[in-house]
Amino acid sequence: MKKIFSFIAIFILSLCYFSAGIVKIANYSFATADEFDVEAKSAYMIDYRTKMPIICKNENQKLPIASMTKLATLAVIFDEINKGNLDEEEFVTVSQNAADTEGSSAFLDAHSKYKVKDLIKTIVVVSANDSCVALAEKISGDEKLFAGKMNAFAKSLNLVNTNFENSTGLPSSNHYSTAKDIVEIYLTVCENKLYKEYSKIWMEDFIHPSGRKTGLVNTNRLIKTYEGCTGGKTGHTSEAKYCLTASATRGNTTLVGSVIGAEDSKTRFAEMSKMFNYGFANYQTKSVVLKEMPVASIKVTNALTKEINLYPEEDYYVIENKSEKLNLTTKVILPEKVEAPITRGHSVGKLLVLNENNIVVKEINLVSNINIEAIKFGEIINKIFNNF
Repeated sequence: MKKIFSFIAIFILSLCYFSAGIVKIANYSFATADEFDVEAKSAYMIDYRTKMPIICKNENQKLPIASMTKLATLAVIFDEINKGNLDEEEFVTVSQNAADTEGSSAFLDAHSKYKVKDLIKTIVVVSANDSCVALAEKISGDEKLFAGKMNAFAKSLNLVNTNFENSTGLPSSNHYSTAKDIVEIYLTVCENKLYKEYSKIWMEDFIHPSGRKTGLVNTNRLIKTYEGCTGGKTGHTSEAKYCLTASATRGNTTLVGSVIGAEDSKTRFAEMSKMFNYGFANYQTKSVVLKEMPVASIKVTNALTKEINLYPEEDYYVIENKSEKLNLTTKVILPEKVEAPITRGHSVGKLLVLNENNIVVKEINLVSNINIEAIKFGEIINKIFNNF
């Protein structure tokens, strides 16, 4: 294996709590590799929670990505469902054009009606091109128009090295992405409830409206062979060669990686497994602050409730090299007095995360998780009489 270079990543965080423009710097040590020993044209792997890179090889190189394109297709479909423009239970009538789409297929019957969620399942499990086109036509009326939505989605993520011309990943001259960009797209898809359900299917019979059965076998072999694999999307064309984006979880650590341009199918799975093994062996995600855990309490004036618990507004995680433990501490800063009314989510104080040099690396608002109303005049009178 080629030498893995270690360096210090410098994070610059503006801490407005102290004064505008003041900058604090924290040093985190992590390993990366511009020439990591991955047998593929391009590779990229990050820690899911912190988005910190662990392995990099030509991660910004524009390349054909074959069926990994369908991650963007799914992202647009899920967005349409979230917006209320599409219902997972509604039916799609499959056009002859969709049914005739070449490449990987669910063997849909032209002019038959399929539920949206069932077409999504075939995309996730067997990378069905016909289902992609059927849903693209349902959403936009035309696959090229749907590709425009895919590009708008990529633009919303600031992915400047990605362009889509179709929903399937079939070869097209101006259709490309990068290992880094496709990981970013996967992050928007992997927590969707339908994706999480379907990505774990290894084998299943798909029942067509006519009663005909098509056997589905997941194209992502790691679901069966790699401990902790939570999902992924394969791709293959003669131009793109063999590709894979996948995720895996062990303990508190989740890794997301992509390889593009492996020489054969066996290599893409072996290289992704090797990347995961390296990540889990050398790094761990550490929870520093969890938003469901109260970290302080404070007295409240002008209210019947005299004291409230304060919660961090967000979770905070770090990725650390197991051989270079981070020594982080926290400090709570509260005002001298808090007066009702207080609304749920209202910022009441600050939680500072400090490194071993006592430098602030993260500032988090502390909030109330309940509404506190100001005491009314009548309540004051009742309280006085109740005390006699």
